[in-house]
Amino acid sequence: MDYKKLGDRIKQARKAMHYSQEQLSGEIEYSVPHISHVENAKTTLSVDFLVKASNALHVSTDQLLCDSLEYASDIYQGEIMEALEDCDTRELKIISRTVIDLKKNLRENMGKDYEKNRG
Repeated sequence: MDYKKLGDRIKQARKAMHYSQEQLSGEIEYSVPHISHVENAKTTLSVDFLVKASNALHVSTDQLLCDSLEYASDIYQGEIMEALEDCDTRELKIISRTVIDLKKNLRENMGKDYEKNRG
């Protein structure tokens, strides 16, 4: 479990809702210091905290946990689609070319690293 990434996702979701830690505290009945410790990966969180935070922040637990899940591609694809929703045709064209180039370069570099580690 990557508690740092989980804490980051909780913090991002909280900020997307325009909640302060104090406001979230009131919603989920956990203290502000506890929320801070979770967001900064200084403590592990309970399932109760995860579910309450997920409900209060209007995100699924899968969305919060996706960095630690093996099968999270649907979540990442959804995040990409959400990021593209307000793009015009010109922006989509540029982003599409960028993603294609990025994917090609990523796979080429991963291939080189993979061969180095195998040998």
